[in-house]
Amino acid sequence: MFAALAVSRWIENTTGWSIRRFVTTAGRYRTIQIHAGDHTLTAADPIPAGLQTALDSIHGAY
Repeated sequence: MFAALAVSRWIENTTGWSIRRFVTTAGRYRTIQIHAGDHTLTAADPIPAGLQTALDSIHGAY
């Protein structure tokens, strides 16, 4: 439980978003892979600019 709280606080501090906002917004976006014969197609909704900025700040924090 303490690890989840630590990760939540880290996400909030890194992105400037509340954990509720981050989970609600990010949870809507998924990538689906469709396999047809030898081909793999990837379907995904475009990520909004605000969410992309939050994800970039998470990736840049490493």
